Amino acid sequence: MQGRSWAGVVLLGSLLWSPPVLAAPAPLPLDCQAALAAAQRQQQELQQQAKTLVVLLLGEIHTSLDDHAWQLGTLEQLSSERQLTLALEMIPAARQPVLDRFNRGELDVAGLLHDVDWPAVWGHDPNLYVPLLHWARLRRVPLLAINAEPSLVRRVRQQGLTATPTADRGGIGEPRPASPAYRQRLETSWRGHRSMGIGSGRNSDLQGFIDSQLLRDRAMAEALVAAHRRNPTTLLVALIGIGHLEGGDGVPSQLNDLGLTRQLSLRRPALPASCAPAPQGARLGAYLESDTNGVWVRQVAPGSAAAAAGLQPGDRIVALNGRGVQRAGEVIRGVRLLPDGQPLVLSVERGGQRLELRLRLPPSSDPRLAARDNGANA
Repeated sequence: MQGRSWAGVVLLGSLLWSPPVLAAPAPLPLDCQAALAAAQRQQQELQQQAKTLVVLLLGEIHTSLDDHAWQLGTLEQLSSERQLTLALEMIPAARQPVLDRFNRGELDVAGLLHDVDWPAVWGHDPNLYVPLLHWARLRRVPLLAINAEPSLVRRVRQQGLTATPTADRGGIGEPRPASPAYRQRLETSWRGHRSMGIGSGRNSDLQGFIDSQLLRDRAMAEALVAAHRRNPTTLLVALIGIGHLEGGDGVPSQLNDLGLTRQLSLRRPALPASCAPAPQGARLGAYLESDTNGVWVRQVAPGSAAAAAGLQPGDRIVALNGRGVQRAGEVIRGVRLLPDGQPLVLSVERGGQRLELRLRLPPSSDPRLAARDNGANA
C-alpha cells in the first residue's frame, strides 16, 4: 500500500524561487508540507477504518475534475482490500434496473447514460463521470442508484414535505429535521440560487428548498441502509455532493438516524497552489516540479516504481523513452498514458552524469488504458 500513499504520486509544482542546485533542491514551503501531511493523515484514517466501515461517503463539487480524479484514486486503493459497491447520487433509485443491466454487462457506459436519461436526472457533464463508470465496469464493481426522482424533488420544492403525502414520496420516510447549522447553509445556498434567478424568492420557497434537500438526504441514506441489509459484507462507497455531507449533516445525519453509524465522510484535501497531488494510485511514485532548467525530482515514495528503479531526490529528468521533456506535465502525461506492460526508460542527470533508469510500472489506474489493453468492453 505504500506506493499508493500521498507521496506515491506524480505532481506538477511551480517553483517560486531561483533555479536549484542539482543536488540540493529547496525545502517544500511550510503550507505545502502541512497540507501534504493532512492528506497523509486522511489516508491513514481511511486505511485504519477500511476493514470495518459500512459506508464511505466521498464528497465532490460536481464540476470538479480534481474531485472525480481523487474519488477514482480512492476507489482503486480500496478495491484491493474490500468488495465494493459504488453508489451514485447522480441517478435516482427508481432507475436501478438500468444500472442492473449495466452490472450484468448488458449495457455499456453510453447505453447507461442514455437509458437513465442523464441530461434530465443530473445534467452535469457526463464526461466527468465516464472514467468512474468505466472503472466500475473494469473492476466488476456494481453500481447503486440512491437519489430521489427529480419530479418528486420538484414537487416537494413547490409545496413542502407536509403537503406531500407519505404515499406519494416513493417510499421515502420522514427525514430527521435539519440542524440549525445545516439550515443556515441551505439558506445560503438558496440565496445563491435566488441571485441567479432560480426559485421565487418567497420565504415559502426557502422552506420548500430545505424540505427538498432533506428529502434527497433521506432517500440516499435509506437506499444505502437497504443495500447494506441486502449485503452486509460489502463496503458501500457513495459519490455525493459536499453540501450533503458537511458538518455531519445531510446524509450522515440521516444515516445515524437510521442506526447506521459505521460511516466515514471524506472530501479531497484542500492543498495550496503548486502543491496538489494527482489521483492516488499514480504509477511512478515521485513528486516532481518544473523550473526553467527542466524537471526535478523532489521526493520518491518508498516501495514505488520510482524507488525500485533508483530514482532519487535531486535527479533531473531529461527524457522519457528517448523523448526530451522540459515540464513535469510532460512526464505526468507520459507515465499516465503508457499502456500496461510497456517499458518506461527515464533519462536523468545526477551529479553531472547521465543515467538510464528502466522502470516496471504497476497497471494503469486509468480505466481507458487498462480496458483497452485487456480487451474489455469500455
